[in-house]
Amino acid sequence: MKKVKIYTWADRRPDFIEKQYETLKHFIKDEEWEFIVFNNAPFFAFSRSRAIKKECSRLGLKCSDVRFRTFVNGPAQICAWGIDYMFQRFARWDRKHIHVILDSDMFFVNDFNFNEYLGENCVAALHHTSKKDESIEYLWNGFVIFDGEKLPDHNRFIFACGKNIGKASRTDVGGRLYYWLKNNPEAKVKRIKHTAYLNEISDKISILPERVRDSYNPDFGFQFIEAAILHYRAGSNWQKSSEDFVDKKSEYFNKLLGLVMSGEANLPSVNEHYQDYYKV
Repeated sequence: MKKVKIYTWADRRPDFIEKQYETLKHFIKDEEWEFIVFNNAPFFAFSRSRAIKKECSRLGLKCSDVRFRTFVNGPAQICAWGIDYMFQRFARWDRKHIHVILDSDMFFVNDFNFNEYLGENCVAALHHTSKKDESIEYLWNGFVIFDGEKLPDHNRFIFACGKNIGKASRTDVGGRLYYWLKNNPEAKVKRIKHTAYLNEISDKISILPERVRDSYNPDFGFQFIEAAILHYRAGSNWQKSSEDFVDKKSEYFNKLLGLVMSGEANLPSVNEHYQDYYKV
């Protein structure tokens, strides 16, 4: 079994670091793993940066600054820059380990073994397709597992947003991975299954534990991945939701996570409500 390195990027919610770390300690079943935090706050956001570093120091976690982050604008571009910085500076040269890209607002809610899940594949990821051109397929950045030794074509493994690919004028984070997939058809890529968003048009609310199902607000837009991860979504509040909404969402999230961590509530296994693609 290989050691697993799990990376996340913190900016506006340093309080998520401890919650994420606690769920990893509770549910990850690999023999050896390490959790590494990248400080993705801009250089002049001193209070945010200090809060992230202070939290990591308190928890005994490695914390590295994302260099030149200050010169990048736009939520998608900032996200992509942080991941590519990590990959180009660290992961692409490390062939000994399994590497995991994990959004800062994703929390484990069930047992998970990265070595067993990845198996003989070189990558496991959620697949994105473009609504404007369904032939444009790429890997979503939120949750990616890859084996440093088996991953081919490191030069094209880039998470930057794509421009003018097929009929799509632009893509989300990871769009440039369209070229990696196209140029590496023999690569063994596992499709990660997920529920998409539990919103007002979703028929998947039944996935939530019955104890908290009726109090769920569809606007929260939670997502479950492989029945093992709860994706809070928009943890940085890039949607500019009101303070009252964010407080209520956080309150519900803390209640749900507490029930799962204590064993008072369980999530169903992957079922017909899960899919292996995104359309954006």
